[in-house]
Amino acid sequence: MSVINDNALNMFLGEPIVYLVPNKIEEHESADHTYNNRHPSEYLSSLDPPGLPPFKLKLKAGCPIMLLRNISPKDGLYNGTRLMVVRCATHIIEAKILTGEHARNLVFIPRILLTPSTTKMPFEMMRRQFPVRLAFTMTINKSQG
Repeated sequence: MSVINDNALNMFLGEPIVYLVPNKIEEHESADHTYNNRHPSEYLSSLDPPGLPPFKLKLKAGCPIMLLRNISPKDGLYNGTRLMVVRCATHIIEAKILTGEHARNLVFIPRILLTPSTTKMPFEMMRRQFPVRLAFTMTINKSQG
């Protein structure tokens, strides 16, 4: 899916805005505090667990995105909401909701601290990233709502 999303993004005019984020491993009191040393940042950056935005998020104005978390249900910002990017800034994405009761509403999406919703990793990874993915393609589960 990511290859198709990347190829579709390249069809849009202009240079993409690229958001890179550092990964962090959640340490528990019982942890031996060496996870960050055992798992280099290159390895953590290569992981793409479900429900977590990519380490390297590339966006362009006009591209479709999908929300990965419930941010503001009263404003129509649910997990799975499809939006169109209007403008990309350093700390915020301005987007327009594409479907539902709140269609055509302009919204602002901030970076938030995220952990994978389900994972089989022996540690908890966190990313402070925009809770979105490109939505040119999606899994069958996401497409069914």
